[in-house]
Amino acid sequence: MSTSMPYRTPIHITPDHIADLREAAPSACLTWDEDTGNVEAVLPRKAIVPTRMIITSQRGLGELTDLYTAEGRKATDEDLAEDLTDIATDWLTTWPEVRAMNLMCEDLRSHLADWCVYLTQAPTVEPRTRGLPRMTDYYRLADCDRIAEVTMTWAFQEPTRILSHNPTDEARPVADLALDTGGTLTYRAASDLIAGTVWQALDLNG
Repeated sequence: MSTSMPYRTPIHITPDHIADLREAAPSACLTWDEDTGNVEAVLPRKAIVPTRMIITSQRGLGELTDLYTAEGRKATDEDLAEDLTDIATDWLTTWPEVRAMNLMCEDLRSHLADWCVYLTQAPTVEPRTRGLPRMTDYYRLADCDRIAEVTMTWAFQEPTRILSHNPTDEARPVADLALDTGGTLTYRAASDLIAGTVWQALDLNG
């Protein structure tokens, strides 16, 4: 039985928000801030603030637009805003879990941002039927296409999985690693080790 209270404040995304994201600096994300209720396009460093729900990135906006093109339709900003409003509203149901994991991942994300490794889409949480909370972050090194999926449990108590792949060839991972840091390292040391491994998995010259 969940004791989390559902969020009833609607998230409304407008065509202006879509335009702001499109025109923002590279790697920007569209976010909803729980503290203010505002939706805005922010730089990668601001997107990792724990109270911010990432709705989509510039990359994600392009992928959504491509879906319309594949269906033979032109995606207007009104269409995109309506779709992302529906997506963000659905994500409110899992936001309490994501927010808690955001707090745990703040050091890891900040360390990666120092190396220009940024979240490229919204994190996802697995349905919690048993065991520890589990969330996957999706990272991209600036100016590179390779993606790293980083799946973590609360306090890194279970092995952290790092799966790196090129978007055009997801069937053949560049790296598929498991880091077991639970009970052996401090939280900061575990965050630093995971961050370094993620960076190596994304570095095209590595």
